[in-house]
This record gives sequence, C-alpha cells and structure tokens, in this order.
Amino acid sequence: MSSDFVSIGELLAHLKEVNDLEERAQSLQDFVDKDNEYGRYLENGPATLMNVVSEHTGEKRECILWNVNHYLSLNRNSNVIEKASHALRQFGTGCGTAASSCGMTSLHKEIEQKLSKSVGKESAVLFPTGFTTNLGAISCLAGNKDLIIFDRECHSSIINGIRLSKAKKWISFKHNDVADLKAKLQRFGDAFENIFVIVESAYSLSGDLAPLKEITSLKKTHKFYLYVDEAHTFGIYGDKGQGYCYELGISDQVDFIISTLSKATASVGGFFAADQKYCSLIRFSDPYLFQACLTPADAAVVLAALEEIENNPSFIRRLHDKNKYMRGLLTSKGFNLGNSKSPIIPIFIEDHHKLKLVVNELYLQGIYSTPIYYPAVKMNQGRIRLIVNYAHTKEQIDYTVQVLEDICRKHQVIGNKDSDLFVINL
Repeated sequence: MSSDFVSIGELLAHLKEVNDLEERAQSLQDFVDKDNEYGRYLENGPATLMNVVSEHTGEKRECILWNVNHYLSLNRNSNVIEKASHALRQFGTGCGTAASSCGMTSLHKEIEQKLSKSVGKESAVLFPTGFTTNLGAISCLAGNKDLIIFDRECHSSIINGIRLSKAKKWISFKHNDVADLKAKLQRFGDAFENIFVIVESAYSLSGDLAPLKEITSLKKTHKFYLYVDEAHTFGIYGDKGQGYCYELGISDQVDFIISTLSKATASVGGFFAADQKYCSLIRFSDPYLFQACLTPADAAVVLAALEEIENNPSFIRRLHDKNKYMRGLLTSKGFNLGNSKSPIIPIFIEDHHKLKLVVNELYLQGIYSTPIYYPAVKMNQGRIRLIVNYAHTKEQIDYTVQVLEDICRKHQVIGNKDSDLFVINL
C-alpha cells in the first residue's frame, strides 16, 4: 500500500481511514524501510555542524544543522557543561521518583524560584518535559462547566491537554486572528463558568509571533483566563530572556505562562508560572504527581543556562542579528517567508514530491533539516524549517541560502508566482 505515497503525511492521511491495526503498522513499516529520509541521527560535532548518520546505509555526512531549537547554542557552552558534570557527581544520575514523593533537589527548587521571578509571577512549577507541562496544566485547570478557546496552530501538547481536560466545550479560532477570537468570546461569553484562551507567543511551525497586546486588550470587555506558551520565546526575548510577554510589558495581564526548557535553556523539562494558588492546584495534576522528576544534571543545565543568559545579553542580540540577516538574504532571493518573524524561518513548499526532493538534495550538499508534513501541518502546507542558532556563522548562512536557492529554482518552487508550486504564503 505505502508504495503509492510520496510522503509520510500522505500515508498517514490515508491510514486514518484504515481500522486494521496490522495493516496500519505494516504500511508504515514498509514506508520507513524504503525511505532514506527516516532513520537519520546525529553523531559528534560542534553545536551547528555535526555528522548525520543514515541508519539504512551507515553513511556519515557532515551537515550544517537547521532543525535544532537550541537558539543560544548553550548545549555546547563550557560553563553549562561543567556545572552539569558537577551536579552529576554531587547528586548522581536520576532522581528515582516523582517530585511529589521527594524526587526534588535544591537545584529544582532554585529553578522554580528563578523562573517565577524571571517571568514576573508569584510561583512556578517544574515539570520533567514541556509536553507534560501543557498536558498537566490544561487538564487540571479547566472544569466541566468551562470553555477553552485556542489558536488553531497550537502545539500538539496543548491539544492533548485540552482533550484530557474536563472542559465542557473547546473550539479553535483562526490563527492569530484577534477579530475571530473576539467574535467567539462574544458568542460564548455568558454560557460558561470560566473561559480559557490558549495561545503561543511564537508558533513552532510558522515562526510568527502572536498579537499578544491585542489579545490582552480583549480582557477590558471580556472575562477570560489567558494562557500563553512561551516555548519559542522564553530565553530569547526580553533584555535577559524573560520572554515575549515581558518584552511587550503584558506579563501582569497573562494569567498563566508556561514554557519548555529544552530550547533556549538547552536542557529538558518545562514550567508553569502563575499565582501561588494556581501553582498549588497544578501540583495535584496527574503528570506532576506520577512522573519521575527532572534529573539533577538536567536541572543544573537549566540553572547554568539561565545564568549565562542573564550575564551575557549579547547572546540574544546576536541571535536576532543573525535571524535578521538570514531573512534578508532569503527574501532577496525570492522566498516567501509568510508572516514569520522569530528565529524559526519556514520555507513553504506545497508539493510533497518537490519538498522531499529539496530536503534530500540539501542533505547531499551538507545542509540538514527535516520536511514538515501532515499531520503537523495541513496537507497542502508542507515546509522546511530553518531554525537560526547563535552559533551559526555568516558563512554557514550564506552557503545555506545559496544552495537552497539553487535547488529550489531547479525544482521550480521559487521564481514563478503563477505556478502552483510557488513557495506559498499561509
């Protein structure tokens, strides 16, 4: 069956209608077995230039990496690594149990204090992953008389948190469309006990920033709790990485701020920050109560990364300078970057076959990113993401843009605005 499908997205869309478990599993296995795009993994190398190994062939190819969210490249910072090593020697490896049953260390408590202060909230709750932060917080906050309204481009962790919640109803609003959100607030405002509006400050697949000031202004006429996921802005917006809410001066108008710790802070984990009473409530969510605590070494990485960000504001400034430089080059070459502004730069390629060819040819020329297909995005909104990191050099940016332009022109995905294969604008 799978031989008829160009991309994993097309196959997955088809398999939604297939009920037989063995057929679904075998179809996916057949596709993965014959597709060299899958089974690639990283070996050794510096932050933005590593060996990519093909599991199918064993081939190693040194590539510039454009799919890693370590925005400030602190995963290779010597101070961060040394403090993680010290914590490993001091506390050992894992915590062995959940935070609720004494899995926490002094490092975990210090992180919560620093994070709550950084984002301007009374308290913070540390989770082992960003995904389970959203899972635990959203499923715990919404009750059976409540409504959740969320941006339709929200991350899978948010969607799954919503599905696990007790909310009576949940609906999406058009991406970054304040008028549509306002209309839904007006329509449903009096029908529910509580309303939660859930957005991200920057969206991981399109790279655009949320109109947070306009959304918070709706609080003047509508009653709702605002929940903002700062996964792709915490650590890289604000003068010391406090996040996009802080940079806009609206932190006090946002009820709940969450973020992962796997991106700018180069570790793993996540946090929920709010008034103390809400944090106490979240500590009784299942993902907090029944999940092993973040390891001490990972906690030490977070603390060291926060210290580096605070002491070296030039990290943030230089990251945004490189983002601006790369965007300028891409735009000058004819690429349509949609409404993106963050260090996530999407290259939209609608045709799955062309997208696959572009990604594979980039890889052969030492440029590594991964194609984004359905169900991560809509079927006709495939793309490549170029995620700018602090450690990317001007030479790496210049080379990547030139090779990308050559390959995309070869496959006619830029340069002809009348073509259906033109890089699309969402």
